[in-house]
Amino acid sequence: MNDSLLAELARRELARRYYGEYLAYSYGDDWVRTRLSSYLAEKIQNFIETDTGHAYDILIIECPPQHGKSMTVSESLPSWYLGRHPERNIILASYDSDFAERFCRKNKEKINNVGGHLFGIGIGAIDRAGEFELSNGKGRMISRGIMSGITGNPANLIIIDDPVKNQQEADSPAYRNRVWSEWQASLKSRLAAKGKVVVIMTPWTDDDLAARIIRSEKNVQLLRLPVEAEENDPLGRKVGQALCPELGKDDQWLKDFKASYISDPQGGQRAWTALYQCSPRQEEGNLVQRNWFRFYAPRRQGVGNSLGNRAEGVGRKEFECVEEPEVYGTELISVDASFKGDEGSDFVSIQVWGKRAQDYFLRYCLNKRLNFPDTVEAIRTIYRLFPRARTVLIEEAANGPAIIQTLQREMFIIPVTPLGGKISRVNAISPAIESGHVFLPDPEKAPWVNAYIEQWISFPNGRHDDMVDATSQALMRMIYSSGEVWEEKQRRPVFDVERLFDPYQ
Repeated sequence: MNDSLLAELARRELARRYYGEYLAYSYGDDWVRTRLSSYLAEKIQNFIETDTGHAYDILIIECPPQHGKSMTVSESLPSWYLGRHPERNIILASYDSDFAERFCRKNKEKINNVGGHLFGIGIGAIDRAGEFELSNGKGRMISRGIMSGITGNPANLIIIDDPVKNQQEADSPAYRNRVWSEWQASLKSRLAAKGKVVVIMTPWTDDDLAARIIRSEKNVQLLRLPVEAEENDPLGRKVGQALCPELGKDDQWLKDFKASYISDPQGGQRAWTALYQCSPRQEEGNLVQRNWFRFYAPRRQGVGNSLGNRAEGVGRKEFECVEEPEVYGTELISVDASFKGDEGSDFVSIQVWGKRAQDYFLRYCLNKRLNFPDTVEAIRTIYRLFPRARTVLIEEAANGPAIIQTLQREMFIIPVTPLGGKISRVNAISPAIESGHVFLPDPEKAPWVNAYIEQWISFPNGRHDDMVDATSQALMRMIYSSGEVWEEKQRRPVFDVERLFDPYQ
């Protein structure tokens, strides 16, 4: 047996055993091995071959476009998997049927080209654009658009490759809910015992399919691979290094390509952060920015003026806390009520605001899921704790009318009918924030401040906006009050609000 034949037999054996070698063998001269492809191949093989004992396991891969992720996974994994397990079934779903059929065709080509002499498999009698069966009459691949209503045989492996086509779909709550329903009702219901799921997608928002899976499923692994390396990079890159220099996308390409996005004021930063850094949960929104907020030291904490230390999570290099005023010219409570109190509902947000001159101070913020009785009792408690905040604003929506009817004899409630949409209301009050007249408590003393800011900077693309709504409602009311103190008042009682009414308990 000559050396070339021995080398060929060795290559075939390696391709049978190792998915990374199969990629090189099946693509031939068209394959460019990258550090990314080798990493993904190893992780995917370990994921598929590990018997965890779970009912099913999910691997989520977040990776920028045009870096070979589909070639590495969707165009190749089904053919290798069926070669290793010719009696099993695969379902592949993508945002439309044409895209899904392309993946099906690529895998059929590999089975026809190398499946016979590597694994002894071939294409059987069923051979359609989006479906094929192996010649043994058992193994099968079905490839469909995610909204096509995938039914039929159970699947040992499910691959979901880009369930969202573009930003318009990603920003649509209705479309995100439809994708989630397809996952719950169609795809997940097809899984065989000990099945495996691989999800490959661009994370446009913090409420997309991947984000919901991470929140709701137990056995999930996440591989997040940004184009520009960050700290603790899974590939071992230094901070700032490019993801695939082997494809010509080196550090200089990264610098130039990134600049073209960042310089675009019409959503360029968002597209870069989501598409290429795979971090929609860290993006700065284009309505309100993180560094617009200022901070104060609550007097009840006994903190002096000008702390000068870093607030973890706030994202500013340094900030100074002004001292909270001893008395306010205007004080009120703003309530954003939810429709219901179960796990799927929005949160109830109850905020206490004070205005002194032209400055607005958020003194307290309760944000949690509450049913109707608990919401009413929370308002009563906060009303007692802040006796000078005599005005209570409650939107006439959701549970609002019922709350107003219950409490209107106990306190000064003003029903609010919002004018315009959520975005227009935020635009109306955002100048107060941008100009530095909105103050939040020192985040080290009030941990909820970080979540409050995160909701603002993700608006309107974030999952929740209850705290944003309560704030815009309060500021739109107070903007017409002077905030001046017209008479000397006795210093208000000092309450440890967090101890008396913990918003997180």
